[in-house]
Amino acid sequence: MKINILKEQVISTKEKTDKLISDISTEMWFDTPEILNTNLNWQIGHIILANYLHGIASISGANKELNEKINVPYYIKYYGPKSNPTDFKNEKPCQKELLEIYEFTLSLVLNNLNELTEVELKGNTEIPNPVVKTKYEALKWLSHHQSWHNGQIAILKRVLSQ
Repeated sequence: MKINILKEQVISTKEKTDKLISDISTEMWFDTPEILNTNLNWQIGHIILANYLHGIASISGANKELNEKINVPYYIKYYGPKSNPTDFKNEKPCQKELLEIYEFTLSLVLNNLNELTEVELKGNTEIPNPVVKTKYEALKWLSHHQSWHNGQIAILKRVLSQ
């Protein structure tokens, strides 16, 4: 029962993100209003990194497939909590690459949810997680965290459209 609710939350949150970003042009992905100090490239890169931590690594450990597609230390440097969205603009992945990784990451999260049992949800995360202790908490945090970033994306979209 909890797994179905978590899955619904992840899907619903992703759908909201998708709707918010769907009509922001490629040219605007690096636009960073001073008032916000964020951009869409950073927001999506950060969501990818957070979803990897909370929905993949915390649930099933490091994922070889994803690690072959992205350099995790690179993502931490550019999209981690202490990163600056305007730094390293020319080195960051483009919109197309980020969206492919975003979709792939979410597919891995959903695969993990499909393979988990209710009992396993109570277990500790596979790797230490700085925010939560159990797999259930990690998956719950994933959709909460992404929802907060959806709010930031909505504000960013509004500022960019003016």
